[in-house]
Amino acid sequence: MSAIIVGSPISGSKVLQRQNLQRDINGLETITENYMIRTADRATLAPTKDTTHASFSTATIKYKRMAVETISFGEADGGLSTMSVVYAGLTSETSLPRPVIRMIPTFNTGVYGSPLTVEIEFVTDVTEAQLAQGQLVKTCPAVAIYIYGQSIVQMPAELNGTKTPANPRPPGIVQKTRAGQIVYLGYCVDSVAAERRGQFLNARVNFKEKQYGTGVFVYANRL
Repeated sequence: MSAIIVGSPISGSKVLQRQNLQRDINGLETITENYMIRTADRATLAPTKDTTHASFSTATIKYKRMAVETISFGEADGGLSTMSVVYAGLTSETSLPRPVIRMIPTFNTGVYGSPLTVEIEFVTDVTEAQLAQGQLVKTCPAVAIYIYGQSIVQMPAELNGTKTPANPRPPGIVQKTRAGQIVYLGYCVDSVAAERRGQFLNARVNFKEKQYGTGVFVYANRL
């Protein structure tokens, strides 16, 4: 005698049992979907990493900018298994979420402002290579200044719809004589960290005040 479990999958199919959504402070979202499948179908039904939610999920609402990040299986009775699929990305169809801006007290920093680091945590649509070159998002091209062989990228006035902290004073020449000059650059990229989450990068970029001097004013360098 055999029994039919209501809501159990037929061979080669999956039954969505539960879906949970989580949104991080920086706007990045994760969706966890729990499916019931036949144990024999594990290998054929498991999605590959970066498969989009829209192309795999059986949920009514599908998301093109969410992608598979991790998969796990659990044993169930009757030749069945649970399959948990975690997607990462954004449920919105366009735009990027607002960033998180932190002001971190930092020893031996500051030029005209307080000794601090401006840390911006945000979701970005650029590649790792673009971020390393100073481009924070596709709509904000990096404009690098090369000083003493070092690439300097200034902090944009706005990022993903949020104004960033203003420079303590306008960038530009602070002092100039025949013997040299001092040029203030304002807040500039000091370090970059990022990890890929689906189609996006979860980035943290630190900015510090920078300036440089030439000639007799080389002592003023804060690069």
